[in-house]
Amino acid sequence: MPDIRLIIDSQELRAAASVFRQAMFGLPGGVTPVEHWVEKYIVPGRVYGAWLDGTLAGTANSFRGELTLPGGESVAHAAVTHVGVLPHFTRRGVLQKLFRQQLEDLYQEGVSVATLRASQGGIYPRFGYGIASAFQNLRVDKRELTTLPRLEGEVQLLPAADAWQTVQDIVERYPLSRAGTLTRWPQWWAMQQHRLAHSHLNHSVALALKEGIPQAFVRYHAQPDDNWLYSTERTLVVDDFHAADPELAVTLFNYLLQLDITRFVQLPHRPVDDVLPLLLDNPRAIEQQSLRDETWLRIIRLEHTLNARRYQDAPSVVLAVTDALLPGNQGNWLLSSGGVKRTSEPADLSLDSATLAMLLLGGHKVWQLIQARRIRIVNPQAPTRLERLLACDEAPWSGIFF
Repeated sequence: MPDIRLIIDSQELRAAASVFRQAMFGLPGGVTPVEHWVEKYIVPGRVYGAWLDGTLAGTANSFRGELTLPGGESVAHAAVTHVGVLPHFTRRGVLQKLFRQQLEDLYQEGVSVATLRASQGGIYPRFGYGIASAFQNLRVDKRELTTLPRLEGEVQLLPAADAWQTVQDIVERYPLSRAGTLTRWPQWWAMQQHRLAHSHLNHSVALALKEGIPQAFVRYHAQPDDNWLYSTERTLVVDDFHAADPELAVTLFNYLLQLDITRFVQLPHRPVDDVLPLLLDNPRAIEQQSLRDETWLRIIRLEHTLNARRYQDAPSVVLAVTDALLPGNQGNWLLSSGGVKRTSEPADLSLDSATLAMLLLGGHKVWQLIQARRIRIVNPQAPTRLERLLACDEAPWSGIFF
């Protein structure tokens, strides 16, 4: 069995980073920095190593922050990342033991939820992770627009390299309220700066101002094209779009459409209920190029997490939850518009922790998970009650990768 322990030594931390890159086949594109890895890009005491036969065989990491739940309350969150096992050590229980230790420690730290971005979809459900949000990639073909919308509002343009402190201040001072939103930790920002510094592309930032104060921004670049001067396919790609104020979001979107030299505006990683496409006079001017899973969520402290969430007014329901890795979450829970508490009452519905995670942010409907045979019905009235309790106005969305 693998030996799991936290890595403190700088040399071993660099070795863990190398293990992660090897497990991911080198991370094509060279996005992971090697120099100053320990000083700038990790938090001491959060990287786990798994040793097997005397060799560092696997690793897992996390960053602390907060995640927003439906209703606007935030809970302590761990962004799980840098998870990898060397190919010749797979299927020997390395990942199982790494994740078990990490989850147990996060529970003891008082962390409510963990999320990750999955490179493989078949791994994480067995550790209690469920898909809690999705995103879509959009592309606007400006030639399909009858007219371009007017640019209203004040916009300031900066080179991206000069705007880092400003955009960080905007994210902190004007946070999004949508369920699934994550706070952005310092090492996340450092990684974005690393990627920008090593990019050969021309990145820009447009700030939207309100009463003279920058309150929203979009960062973007031109898609490489060997024939840019004569190309009829010039494309602008959005890297980061942050606007808590809907009016400022419109201002920034309209600004992007004003850049006459481009034909296409690429909007990756947008919410599935994005309102920006509805601003266009021709709905066929925007193409949904893909729909993908975003947040894989693990509920670590069930009672605290569910009590921080807002519910609609509806009759209560008793959920029987199974959780093989965190037994403190297991049992029967009475869920009402006022929150959740343990109960000895018989269950109306039964489900596992991964399925409950899929419901937490409002990313899935109860009937979907029943038809997918992930929720077992005991009381036929319970599904309608649970659907009403969990109803949300917006689809959950995080908007960032890590």
